[in-house]
Amino acid sequence: MTILAKAVKGHEWMFTTASAHKVSKASAKVIRDALNGIKYDLKDGETWWIYEDVSEWENAGIYASVQAFKRYKGNIRRVYS
Repeated sequence: MTILAKAVKGHEWMFTTASAHKVSKASAKVIRDALNGIKYDLKDGETWWIYEDVSEWENAGIYASVQAFKRYKGNIRRVYS
């Protein structure tokens, strides 16, 4: 599973699991750049980062299974399931 999650710049290996959102692999970079561009839900020193091959059984995977960012006709939407 590919996810986006918030991390502290310079320490991207350590991210906030509750911020994990599922994204498609094809749209991950576009969505990440858009969220970072508007500083969506970010504190000072934080950034949205792409993480690939996250298991559905990890904490981040569990959060990402119920919240996602999707791109549709050029718009980015936050979706809950």
